[in-house]
Amino acid sequence: MEQSIAEMQTHLQFLDSLYRARLEDLLTLQNKVLASRCFNESHHHQPPSYSDTVTVTITPELMTSLKNLSGTKTAQGVQPKNLQLFRTPFVFQLLPHLMNDPNSLRPSYHMKSGRVFVDVVIGIPTVKRDKESYLLITLTHLVNGLAEDDVNSTLIVVFVGETDLEYVVNTARQIEITFPKQVENGLIEVLSPSSSYYPDFNTLEKTLGDSMKRVKWRTKQNLDAIYLMSYAQTKGTFYLMLEDDVIAKKNYMQEIKQFTAATTVATPNWFFIEYCQVGGIGKLFRSSDLIHFVTYVQLFYNNMPIDWLLESYLADRVCSIDKNAKACSKSKTSIRPKYKTSLFQHIGLYSSLKGKIQKVKEAQFGSVPTYYPHTNPPLEYMRTDIVEQGDHTLKRAYEGQTYFWGIKPKKGDMVEFWFQKPIFFTFRSSNVDHVTDKFYDTVVEVLPAGTNNYTVVGTFDEFGLADGELKKDAGPFSAIRLRVQSDSFYWVILSEIEIMTHDGHKDTR
Repeated sequence: MEQSIAEMQTHLQFLDSLYRARLEDLLTLQNKVLASRCFNESHHHQPPSYSDTVTVTITPELMTSLKNLSGTKTAQGVQPKNLQLFRTPFVFQLLPHLMNDPNSLRPSYHMKSGRVFVDVVIGIPTVKRDKESYLLITLTHLVNGLAEDDVNSTLIVVFVGETDLEYVVNTARQIEITFPKQVENGLIEVLSPSSSYYPDFNTLEKTLGDSMKRVKWRTKQNLDAIYLMSYAQTKGTFYLMLEDDVIAKKNYMQEIKQFTAATTVATPNWFFIEYCQVGGIGKLFRSSDLIHFVTYVQLFYNNMPIDWLLESYLADRVCSIDKNAKACSKSKTSIRPKYKTSLFQHIGLYSSLKGKIQKVKEAQFGSVPTYYPHTNPPLEYMRTDIVEQGDHTLKRAYEGQTYFWGIKPKKGDMVEFWFQKPIFFTFRSSNVDHVTDKFYDTVVEVLPAGTNNYTVVGTFDEFGLADGELKKDAGPFSAIRLRVQSDSFYWVILSEIEIMTHDGHKDTR
């Protein structure tokens, strides 16, 4: 009985949030009408009117007094034309770039489902990944993991955070082909924002000591998250935050509903429930609470990643200045209950941040590759000054048999490949077993044919990745090399070497 009452109260909170949203629209319209009336009065030189003052009550005695004060600043203080609505700083004030286009908050693509008032909305943001997509695997597990009773009370929203409409349409088509029944019955829908929803990422402020590459990535991730939350909050009672590279336990939704109902009775003031403890995966919110967190993220979207913002928001809600770290942690735990086991497993090796490899995968789901073989074009020869470790030679790495593993590169050390006409290259250093064994302060250089001077065409980023394209009219080239610019404290691994020639083939043999 208590759980049923708690479920009803949560659903009523959701309906109340919808009512407030409609009421806000009505009040906005009402104030527009009032503002128009005041404008007309002032331009037709009509005498000041106090009868339309909607924010205060004018008694007969006060009305007489105001008439006696006609023409003074005091009397003007209650005239409707001076009582303009104060705008609460919200989406356009906090994200001013949205005002550059009146359609900035209008989706560029929306494969609608038509479902409303469901129990749980599952939000899945997805973007192009460096190597491979896990989206269809994730959707397969989510769909197959639903009990029959939950199919009609669940909505899965796939948010494609890309401005390339062709890519968005192709993604939607893949989903429709793979899950025709689920798209037709409204279980799955696809949503993508307008390109003007995003700011100029090159103008972002660098924070937390992160590189600009990481700042751009986490800022966009935050904007994608709140767009999806803002849409989902009107569709269902609860919102489940997921990522596009997870698998789900069978009957996961049944366990979520049962534990959420019991938790709402025991801890009615919870903010979110954790059904997975990895990052932003498996966090369940009441939809009626989302508006508060969305506004919070709008304030700090450029400051830190979404999972850090969750922690910061919890601390701001329950931690006072005089609390120590231990007391604060205990207070946060009280409003973020955790399920006994994880209902979702992260499977993605390749992060949505290009070059980043993430080892957050349990052994039961298989081993993670330590190198990535390619069939590269033939060489005249190759050489390196870096001492090779065992069988992990540069030659075997280039041929795709293993990874290159070298001992502590020194300033001036080289890795050279001699051939002609490369247009595309990828060098990935480190692997999941040795994440620090990567190239630091190292550049990629090419040697134009017939010259003795190398030209810098790339550099290894913070994740140990260097890739790029060499324009056809810039060649031919005799060689490409990696040049270490400072001594390293670590050994170095080349886990991927990929080179393509002008004819578009990796192997010209």
